[in-house]
Amino acid sequence: MQRDFSLTVDAADKQYICPGQTHPISRAVHLSRLAAFFPDCRNCPLRTDTGHLPKQTIERLQRTERRVPRRSLFSPEGVRGVYLNELTRLQAGRFAETLASLLWDEAPLTGRRDNGRSAGRRTGPIVVVGFDERPSSPDIVTGVTAALRRMACQVVDIGLTTKPCFWFTADHVQAAAGIFVTGAGREMSWTGLDIVGRETLPMSLGTGLEQIEARLEQPFQRPTRHSGSQRMFQAAVPYEAGLWKHFHALRPLTVCCGCPVRQVRRTLRQLFARLPCRLKFIPIPDRPRQLDADDDPDVQTLSRAIREADAHLGLLINDDAQCCAFVDEAGVLIPARQITRLIANVVLSNHPGHSVVIEEESVEPLRPLIEDAGGVCIGSGSTAGELSRTMRAHNAVFAGGDSGRFWFRENIPTSDAILTLARILEALSRSDTPFSEAARQTTATS
Repeated sequence: MQRDFSLTVDAADKQYICPGQTHPISRAVHLSRLAAFFPDCRNCPLRTDTGHLPKQTIERLQRTERRVPRRSLFSPEGVRGVYLNELTRLQAGRFAETLASLLWDEAPLTGRRDNGRSAGRRTGPIVVVGFDERPSSPDIVTGVTAALRRMACQVVDIGLTTKPCFWFTADHVQAAAGIFVTGAGREMSWTGLDIVGRETLPMSLGTGLEQIEARLEQPFQRPTRHSGSQRMFQAAVPYEAGLWKHFHALRPLTVCCGCPVRQVRRTLRQLFARLPCRLKFIPIPDRPRQLDADDDPDVQTLSRAIREADAHLGLLINDDAQCCAFVDEAGVLIPARQITRLIANVVLSNHPGHSVVIEEESVEPLRPLIEDAGGVCIGSGSTAGELSRTMRAHNAVFAGGDSGRFWFRENIPTSDAILTLARILEALSRSDTPFSEAARQTTATS
């Protein structure tokens, strides 16, 4: 009986490399990963090489092949996917390795000296890592941290935190980049990565995120055999210390606040403990919400609470600790465009003649109001990267629009719901004018 060697020859000519990896594997490992339905097998160009796998396994693989192609995990602001189904610890680590490879491409060779002798090693880039309160975040951040250390980065681990605190820390330690594990804006089953680059510029599409996406499938090597370091940093202490200066000279005001983020609630409690203002928290669930919709359940809950407590204003903060919405003393939702104008008045009174950046959709109606207040109106795209870059280019003191995300010039352009509240309290403390009337006055010509 003559034996058919064609299959053996074909297999020998192939090189099995899993997507995103650089080292080849044996055909036996390739087949075992197919049999285990390894996630990366769906993107493998040799996924049809099934050998002598059981018929049931091959049929299941074929059914998977006929499914609708997976969407990209890249969104305009970062990476988002359903935890485990779409984004796992291993995949998050691959994103982190890709970022690290780009950082190493930019990093110059630097020599370390110990006892006067050159050690001949490169000092890895500093990368800040933090995560939000979602149950999946600790698992994802473990993969991110391990991957960064494998790529010889110096990891500054700030643990459980908020995105504004994460941005503050990346600037504070002068990091080359940062990765924040979060699924903000999506259901609790989702997770993801928000990334900042050098000078704490948010990586959105158009400001560096596309480079990571393009580099993701390209092979790259470890820059050195040595693993990177990892150290903990208590970021909340300097971050909260920097907030105190924004809360001063306030009249007694009662604020109702709905916020699903424990870290934000804790910080607000500490701030209000020293203020003449009274803060009342309203329980709201962890879920996506429409901050600009009167019929959103959380907006309605906050409106009722304001009327019952006879409060001066209400604040609803999203799970990213940045996007927020305000409700007046009558329980009426105030459009974000009016909030933008009100805050711009306050900021420009302290910094006359400076630039204010407005999201493109709101430029035309707000331009005359900004100019009447003595400012220069600059239009910008609405992603975090675009707004931050435009503020830096024009040395702007404030940015806003219809998105509910408001930006302030600190050491870096910063979007923080707590800073937004500070500016609203400052505006209302300049007179006894009710919130509703102050908002109407700022939009009389819009």
